[in-house]
Amino acid sequence: MNYTGADVIAEGLAALGVEHVFGIVSIHNMPIFDAINRLGQTQIIDVRHEQGGTHAADGYARATGRMGVMIASTGPGTTNTVTGLYEAQYASSPVLVITGQTETAFYGKGLGYVHEAENQLPMLRTVCRRVESPRHVSQLASAFNAVVQDMHTGRKAPGALEIPIDLQYAEAEPARFGPLPECAFEPEATAIDAVVARINDARRRIIVAGGGVIAAGAGNALQRLAESLDAPVITSVDGRGALPEDHELCIGNYYQSAGIYQAIQDADLTLAVGTRFAVGVDGQAARFVPPGDLVQIDIDPSVIGRTHRADLGVTADVRLALDAINQVLVDVSPNDAQFNNTVMEARDGVRGAMRKRLGEDFSRVMDALRSSLPRDGLFVRDQTIAAYNFGNQLFPVYEPRTSMNPASGAIGPGFPLSIGAAIGTGRQTLCVHGDGGFMFHATELATAAQYQIPLVICVFNDSGYGVLRWLQDTRFGRINETDLGKMDFARMAESMGVPGRRVQSVAELEAALDSGMTAPGPYLIDIDIEHFAPMEISVMPKKRAQQQAEDRAD
Repeated sequence: MNYTGADVIAEGLAALGVEHVFGIVSIHNMPIFDAINRLGQTQIIDVRHEQGGTHAADGYARATGRMGVMIASTGPGTTNTVTGLYEAQYASSPVLVITGQTETAFYGKGLGYVHEAENQLPMLRTVCRRVESPRHVSQLASAFNAVVQDMHTGRKAPGALEIPIDLQYAEAEPARFGPLPECAFEPEATAIDAVVARINDARRRIIVAGGGVIAAGAGNALQRLAESLDAPVITSVDGRGALPEDHELCIGNYYQSAGIYQAIQDADLTLAVGTRFAVGVDGQAARFVPPGDLVQIDIDPSVIGRTHRADLGVTADVRLALDAINQVLVDVSPNDAQFNNTVMEARDGVRGAMRKRLGEDFSRVMDALRSSLPRDGLFVRDQTIAAYNFGNQLFPVYEPRTSMNPASGAIGPGFPLSIGAAIGTGRQTLCVHGDGGFMFHATELATAAQYQIPLVICVFNDSGYGVLRWLQDTRFGRINETDLGKMDFARMAESMGVPGRRVQSVAELEAALDSGMTAPGPYLIDIDIEHFAPMEISVMPKKRAQQQAEDRAD
């Protein structure tokens, strides 16, 4: 068989060490699927929807630190990937979408060629940093290299490669694929000296660590610096695990907590590393101005000083910058002990108050989830009431790349993100979901069953969009279009080959977790939260919550 353009792609992926790709086969990508399988160095994971597959590629990338790949068809297949690419862009995740296109002879003619998408490139450019579409088979390897190199230069980002179907079949010459770029982005010595001078002049320092610390593999360097300074470390939600949350200096994801923010107001230096200070819902987080002088270190110069004015900005790879600071910093005075005590007491107080708000049952639910998961197990959650109430802050995270959530705030990516994370690492993965968001990608249960993924899915079932229901009740005094009816997700899972169980008590949940964590593949737990003592934030309509309280009183 002749060597073709499709073989170029298969060998390019293999040369980069890509072990898994996600995809849905189509007439506009069949040659690539065939070439990958003939080469035999990359496994194709057959997903059920292109959006879910792109989210899975994103989860794969975040959990492993390697490129995630989704192969889609042109037109409707590629439009389905856009939401996944949007999430990956928001998370600075290196996700590559490879898609087909009509034959070059028909491209741009508007003749109704099946799946023609003449504006596919500008659409993809709205959610990718680099998009290429070669017009001759000889351009294919260079286009592939250009996209991949760009995705891994500086702050990582998604990219896309569009390949007309005739180029996939066309005879090609074997190509060479260079290694991923090793752009050092080393900090300037004068910049490091300036940072160290600021550190030496301060006595009440805090460190704010974001997802850039994890992306750079800078966790050890961060811990060394924090211990040298005896400085409390606050993380963003994407920075969780940069420092183990049982470390005495780790405050956790509480920068936007009023109690913590008040406690750190006497800080004379905020050292922000790998965080852009995302302003969150309604832009309210913009009010939380970092106390003291702000020293901001990031690989992306465009984020330095964007949200808050930086007194000193350093553009560099976070790991290289922290290593350089640690090397230069000697005989530094530790933090003021009284300041540290104030921050630590605030941390313990906030954690205690949050736990109290969970109520009797859900505090036990959280403990059961954590104790069932290995220390290095992956904890993935969707935008759901469980995530807001304990998953994003209170649930302990101990290692980098073990905590994951939709960075864009989207509802629904959690489940496919967990699939990609579990496939990429092979480690036990726990997914916490709401029932409304789970319906977005419930069909990927078939994917989980097909590949026997080590994944336990906990669906917190309140028969609707719980977060939005609470917001509507709070803001308008009524709810609209957020009740979805009760689904039996355990039976749904079993119909797709995934063992499932509905639980109505903490004891039943604990037993189901034991079964799920020892299962050879995926396992779903449908948590009927109407039977649990409510959290302080009610997620059910008032009448139903009132009836539940009366039933429990009886």
